[in-house]
Amino acid sequence: MTEKLKRLSQLEERILSCIGVGDCRNALKGPYSKPILELSCPNMEHGSGFEVNFARGRFSLARALLDGRIQPSEGLAEEVYQCTLCGSCRQVCNNCANPDLIVNARENIEDHIDIWEQFRADLVDAGVAPLPKHKKMFSHQEEEHNPYFEKHSERLNWIPKDSKFLKPGGEYLFFVGCTSAYRLNDISRTFLEIADQVDLKITMSPDEWCCGSVNFRTGVEKLGNETAQHNFEIFKTVGIKKIIATCAGCYRTLKIDYPKWLDDWDFEVLHSIEVIDELIQNKKIKIKNKIPGIITYHDPCHLGRHAEIYDAPRNVIEAIKQDDFVEMRRNKENAYCCGAGGGVKSGFPEFAVEIAVERIKEAEETGAEWLTSTCPFCLINLKDAVKEANSKIKVVDLLELVKNAI
Repeated sequence: MTEKLKRLSQLEERILSCIGVGDCRNALKGPYSKPILELSCPNMEHGSGFEVNFARGRFSLARALLDGRIQPSEGLAEEVYQCTLCGSCRQVCNNCANPDLIVNARENIEDHIDIWEQFRADLVDAGVAPLPKHKKMFSHQEEEHNPYFEKHSERLNWIPKDSKFLKPGGEYLFFVGCTSAYRLNDISRTFLEIADQVDLKITMSPDEWCCGSVNFRTGVEKLGNETAQHNFEIFKTVGIKKIIATCAGCYRTLKIDYPKWLDDWDFEVLHSIEVIDELIQNKKIKIKNKIPGIITYHDPCHLGRHAEIYDAPRNVIEAIKQDDFVEMRRNKENAYCCGAGGGVKSGFPEFAVEIAVERIKEAEETGAEWLTSTCPFCLINLKDAVKEANSKIKVVDLLELVKNAI
C-alpha cells in the first residue's frame, strides 16, 4: 500500500465487508408488511447509471485502488465526488435487518459516509482532488473563512452592531454558519426574533469561521481541522457550553465531526428546532396563529439520517398547523436527498438541481402548499428546483412558519 492510500488501507477490513447485495441501488424501504421498492441512491438514479454511481461500485473502486489495479486520477475523483453523502446506502445496507441474511455487512462496514469521506481525503493526498471548483472555493476560504467568496468582515452585516446578541453573556452561543450569514440571513433574523420573544439568552461571535463541513465532506481535512481548532478557541473564549445552529450542516459538523478532531471538546450542540420544540412543549412559546394550508416536511440528511433528529420538527409542525401535515412518500430515515450535499451543489450544480426537482415533485404529490425544512442549504437547492420545475409549492424554513404562528 502507498502512503497516499493510508486511510483506505486502515479501512480495508470494513471495505471488504461489502458482500455486494446491492440494496444500496435498489432496496425495499419501509416496513416489511408494506415495503416500497425503489432506487436508494440519488447519484445512481440521476447519474450515468453505471455501477460506480452507487455504493457497491465505490467499494469496488476502493478495493481496486488497494490492490493496485487502478491508480488515483482526476477522472476517478470526478466519479467519487458526485456522491451527496446522504447516507441512504448506509440506511438500506442489507435492507437494514433482513432476517434471511446470515452475515450483516452493515455491522462490519459501520459507517458508509465515513468511508466515502476518507476515500476523498486519500484522493486529496494523492493530488487528484478536490475538484477544480472546490479548489477555488477553498483558496478563498483560507483567506476569508467562508466558501461563498464573501468577506469575513461582512459576516454579520445583517445584524445591527449594537444588537444585544453581540454582547457577552447568555446561556447559548448562536453559531450562524455561512449560508445563513451570506445567503439566507432571514433565517438567522427569524431565529433571533423568536429568541427575543421568549427571552432566550443568546450571544454571538463575529469571530466564528465556516464550520468546516464542506472541508470534511470533500476530504480537505487539513483546512477542516484548522477551522475546527479556530472555532473551538472562540467557543472557549465566549465561555458558553451550549451551542445552537439553525443549519443542519453546521449542526452535524459541530455535533459529530468536531469531537473526532478536538480532544477536549465538551460542548452541547443543539439544532434550533430542538430548542423551539422544547419551548413549545414547556408552554414558553404560545401559538396564536395556526398556519393554514397543507404542510409537508423535507428531512435534511445531516439532521435526519446523520443525527437521527426526526421528532422535533414534526412536533413543531403539529403544533403550528391549521390544516394537515402530510408526509412525503419517502420520509425520515428513508427520505430522499435534496441533492446539494457532499460538495455536489458547488461541484455539479445542474446535477444537484435535477435531484431536487424529483424531491419537489414528491412534495407536490402530497397536495401541500408548504414544503418546509430545517437546513438553509437544502432550502437553496429546493428553491432552485422550484424554479426549474415551475412549481407553485412554497419552500420555507420551518422557523419562518413558527414566527408567523406566534
